[in-house]
Amino acid sequence: MPGYHLIEARMLTPSHQDGIEPHPNRKGFLDYMRELREETFPFPPGYRFRIEGLEDLLLAAGDRLQEVEGFIHATLVRRAGDLDAVMGTPVQIIFRQRLQLADDFWVEAGVNRHLSLRRIFGTPIRQQGPNGTEFFFTGFNLT
Repeated sequence: MPGYHLIEARMLTPSHQDGIEPHPNRKGFLDYMRELREETFPFPPGYRFRIEGLEDLLLAAGDRLQEVEGFIHATLVRRAGDLDAVMGTPVQIIFRQRLQLADDFWVEAGVNRHLSLRRIFGTPIRQQGPNGTEFFFTGFNLT
């Protein structure tokens, strides 16, 4: 189903035997944001790619974290219709650290430090991948 698949790197093959197959094309998160802001939709139908580096971007935001999260969310939502209409495949967003879903949705960013992802992705749905792997799903419209 098209949308964002939020995946821990440890759930991907070859890190996890029989894990989730990573999409062949790789992009940094800032490059993805830049491409989404282009006037013409930048991706062909069926383009399969994974995005890395969101954790680093959020850590670097420092005191401007809420502003950066709001900008990311608004940019993703603005292109949701195009992504739904054209892509036909999910976009993988890969996280180096553990993802957690409870009263919040966050990525662990060190000892006793969590980076909330709820302002960006809302409350995604936990999904089961192959052989006990898991990922989180949210539609392109982030609702």
